[in-house]
Amino acid sequence: MREGTVCKCHCVGAMALFVVPYEVKFGDNKSMHATLFASAVSRGMNVWWTRACFSLGLCLGAESAGADDLEFSPSFIISGFAQKPVDVDSPDSSFFTGRFDAFLTIKNIWQGGTANFHLEYVDGDDFVGLGTAGLIWPSNTLAALPRATASDDSTLSFTISQRINETVSVSFGKFDLVDIADKTPIVGGRRKGSFQYLGIAAPPSFVFPPYILGAQISVATDPVSYNLFVYDSRNAQGSDFWDNLFDNGVVFNGSATFKTRMGGAPGYYGLSLAHSTAEGADYSTGRDVPEDPEQFLETTKGKSFASFKFQQFLSFDPHKPDEGWGVFGQIGFGIGDTQQLDHQFMLGVAGSSPIEGRSKDRWGLAWSRFNWSNDLNAYLKNTGGTDLQDEWAVEAFYEAEVFDNFRVGANILYVRPGIPAFEDYKEIGFRVKYFF
Repeated sequence: MREGTVCKCHCVGAMALFVVPYEVKFGDNKSMHATLFASAVSRGMNVWWTRACFSLGLCLGAESAGADDLEFSPSFIISGFAQKPVDVDSPDSSFFTGRFDAFLTIKNIWQGGTANFHLEYVDGDDFVGLGTAGLIWPSNTLAALPRATASDDSTLSFTISQRINETVSVSFGKFDLVDIADKTPIVGGRRKGSFQYLGIAAPPSFVFPPYILGAQISVATDPVSYNLFVYDSRNAQGSDFWDNLFDNGVVFNGSATFKTRMGGAPGYYGLSLAHSTAEGADYSTGRDVPEDPEQFLETTKGKSFASFKFQQFLSFDPHKPDEGWGVFGQIGFGIGDTQQLDHQFMLGVAGSSPIEGRSKDRWGLAWSRFNWSNDLNAYLKNTGGTDLQDEWAVEAFYEAEVFDNFRVGANILYVRPGIPAFEDYKEIGFRVKYFF
């Protein structure tokens, strides 16, 4: 590789930095943004092997792929959220949150190789959920994460992907659950507007943390596609996470998705099964009050979650694959003595606006319900805690494109909270987004 042509990699102590020179191809002519973000990404990687892998891969990949093929595609989103609880047991009258997301995709780092980075930062008032107002799940996912699951207001996700052939691809790194959910058709929105309540936006299953470290293999055949994730059972945030990787357990998460057409409109129907080997409290010990209180401290390994999902377009334009609307749903089953859920349900309709001239707007209406394990409730009751009631919610939203790169939206949310001491939660929300 000619020095100064494509990439220079320098190691300064334990810090790997890379320099993007003028001859690299940039998507959308955002070279300055890409250079700044690349430096920020490098500084944000706090694990030596991810720095080394990325720097080495970028340099060697640039040499094998060729200088003219390397392509950087940065993008950024600045978001603002306002949430107003209505006549509920909330400690605050309103909540205001600001959020910044930076994305960088590097294509052709070597033949068939792609790197993706997502840096997210959130600040502002506290969020509703995780017990606040009695809600188990946050009422606004993007206002809650990443701070809801760690002590930091920011986090960096990063993946390296390799396309083996036209059918098979593999990826490894730190994956963001919300990013994965956002890319699904109909309900996802692809950052152009979707649901905010976590129980609808990215329904938890207790076997798929918000951020995971692991690997994925995807096999895209026709009409069935297969996917397998293998990852650390713990949430991949905080400095302590990196000290004992995979020591607490591993999750094997496989799925199969059948693609079909109904009246010419595409539909996706999938089955998934995830099993975690992690150790946890044995809730079955709470079915009866034991003679020995120490029995409540017993643990066991293994829990699973199985689900059926569907997304079926009812209106679809093959010339505009990002537009259309349809129905979606999910039913899930929790398995194992450490699993907190018995069942999970979701049903809704969403997609592009059918209003003439407003096809870039997004709208949706959905319902979800989480039924807690009977063993969990018995365990909580017999250990002196408060048992939970099934939490269900209904949310409706509309997000409009005001002009290129600027969107505004609103949503209404009604939740029967999981903590029974609280009254039903009602919320009106507003959002603004600027893309650049």
